Amino acid sequence: MAAYETTIDVRTDDLGRSGHVNNSKFVAYTDLARDRYLASHGYGPDDLDHLVVRLEVEYERALASLTPVTVAVDVAAVGETSVTLEYELRDAEGVVATVTTVAVTVDAEGSVPIPDPLRRGLEADLETAT
Repeated sequence: MAAYETTIDVRTDDLGRSGHVNNSKFVAYTDLARDRYLASHGYGPDDLDHLVVRLEVEYERALASLTPVTVAVDVAAVGETSVTLEYELRDAEGVVATVTTVAVTVDAEGSVPIPDPLRRGLEADLETAT
């Protein structure tokens, strides 16, 4: 079971000319899922500055409907300043893509340690996943 799941509505303008969801929207869905996941740990968008420094997307099949997408989020690794998250995007028919991101917590000077309360939550979710 995933550490966190959220449902995201597919909007009409997410579909490209070919009638399927544009690949950039998959990244936007994971961004939203990550924000919601961090908020579930008490860190909203204004509470934690972070940058995605690595992004890998594996497309399984086209997403060609306005059916909502479920995004499951799991913690794969927790470093001093970074967290690796794995996402599974699904519609009613199954998996449409898997995504991995590495995000680094930052301030104006550069990378900073993940706040201790968040680290504890991430590590707990990591233990649950393994």
